[in-house]
Amino acid sequence: MIVPRRRKRDSFLPWLQLALDVTVSYALLRTVFWTRFESGWFSSTLGAPDYPVYHRSFWLIVAIVVFFLRFFGLYRSSREWTFPAEIARVCKALFSSTLMLTAVTFFFRGFSFSRTFLVSAGVILATGLSMARFGLGLLVMWVDDRRGSHRNVLLLGCDENATKLVRFYRQHPRFSTRVIGILDDTLSVGSEVDGVPVLGRMDDLPALARSHHQVHEVVLARQLPAEDLLRLLCECEKEMLTFRRIADVFGLIAAKMSVTYLGGVPILSFTDSPLGEWENRVLKRAMDVVFSAAALPLVLPLTALIALLVRLDSPGPILFVQERIGQDGRRFKLYKFRTMRIDAERESGPVWTKEDDPRRTRLGAFLRRNNLDELPQLWNVLAGDMSLVGPRPERPFFVSQFREDIPRYMARHMIRSGLTGWAQVNGLRGNTSIEERTKFDLFYIENWSLAFDLKVLFMTFFARRNAY
Repeated sequence: MIVPRRRKRDSFLPWLQLALDVTVSYALLRTVFWTRFESGWFSSTLGAPDYPVYHRSFWLIVAIVVFFLRFFGLYRSSREWTFPAEIARVCKALFSSTLMLTAVTFFFRGFSFSRTFLVSAGVILATGLSMARFGLGLLVMWVDDRRGSHRNVLLLGCDENATKLVRFYRQHPRFSTRVIGILDDTLSVGSEVDGVPVLGRMDDLPALARSHHQVHEVVLARQLPAEDLLRLLCECEKEMLTFRRIADVFGLIAAKMSVTYLGGVPILSFTDSPLGEWENRVLKRAMDVVFSAAALPLVLPLTALIALLVRLDSPGPILFVQERIGQDGRRFKLYKFRTMRIDAERESGPVWTKEDDPRRTRLGAFLRRNNLDELPQLWNVLAGDMSLVGPRPERPFFVSQFREDIPRYMARHMIRSGLTGWAQVNGLRGNTSIEERTKFDLFYIENWSLAFDLKVLFMTFFARRNAY
């Protein structure tokens, strides 16, 4: 599986917008201050301003502006706006920031903070940030065209709303989204609807998704029975495709879904995990780096002792290195202390460990029972291949099986794999039900929080059930 460039683009863009907003805001504040107080173009009845206080306040003002930009949804990678809608939200954010800052200045009586400066700064920042974001939008559109990193949409079914959606994306290149094909049971293959080719029937989705790696999103434009809808959702998740649905009137009350209107067309999307927000991903990654970096020196004497014991216990390498499937279907090398004979799977092929497994070494049984064989994976966490907490990564051999047999199995690959996980601390490890394990993993993804991570880490120290 290949990570689409669009996913990387969507993850990087909010950071670029944040850097642009901070830089432009600070530069404009300095410009407004110079124009108001230092240029000599305007007289002041307040005398010479307290320059150091003003300069120190600029970063506070920038922080408040960024807060309100975030509050109005302008850093969400999963949602984009037309230029007029984005400019309107920027103006709302700056209006709110100006009101808040004006109210705050009433509590500072040690000096006279110019209200004219604040109002002028609010107007200038609203204008400047709107222009900067407009320019960034044009640049991103140009880069998307050059790199071919558009978001490619496949329509399932074709009705009036589907045609509207095709026209909406065509008329708004800002979204860098295009409908590349339609699957419909009533239209002939090879025909076109508003310039979009009909590629086949709806049953052709699995084969088309596997052969066409540039499809990023599937939009359902017709009503299906619940059983067929679930099967369709599972097919999309197997191929790591975003699934959305054009809503009917009754669909608007669906739970666990959000509604976005594009050109008057109501689009239903399944509610994102909290880790869909970039700041939550930053918090989780920061905790991973801090905890793993702090833990490595502390466990170094223990790992050195275990390495020596592994070498003395049985012939073979100290570390066991195996390819696993992680976030977005990426493959990486997972490290752990070797706990089995070097020829453990020569006759059986890839199989899970079972209770009293004869393939384990004497020391390996102890290491597994006490979760000590996983210690080298702190390097995987520090390197960014894994997280401290998340769904446990599996081998490609098993992933290729489970993606076909287990509903929503591939949805657990939307975040980094974990050194430990909610399923594991609840005893779902080793030769246990993969269906139940997937349910626990999805519950963790949908209900993530830092407190949840800390809870799982604490429980890991006492998790012994099925640790064989």
